[in-house]
Amino acid sequence: MRISELSAKTLVSVHRLRRYEADGLIESQRLPNGYRDYDEKTVKHVIFIAMSREMGFSLSFIAEYLPRFKAGQLSAQDTIDAILARVAEIDQLLTEQKALRKKLMDHIGWFKTQARRKP
Repeated sequence: MRISELSAKTLVSVHRLRRYEADGLIESQRLPNGYRDYDEKTVKHVIFIAMSREMGFSLSFIAEYLPRFKAGQLSAQDTIDAILARVAEIDQLLTEQKALRKKLMDHIGWFKTQARRKP
């Protein structure tokens, strides 16, 4: 299938598909006219990549897991474990951001007290 068909089937832009190919995540054959030709199995690979990106996984992380997915060796538990690790990262970021927010609000309070002291 051509890249436009792959894009339509996966709802991933042609630009992004080209990026995935340039990064070695997906492969195509070149037709004599220079067009890319993708296997039907590439649809599943692109959907896996797109879902992973939606969950905030980096392309380098995806590149690590994708070969196992392609080979049918990525278990549901492996995927769940990776998602849970991502959730833990997000929880840590939220904790850090809440602490930063509190610090900012404390600074605002300090500046307000300084402004009241000035004649």
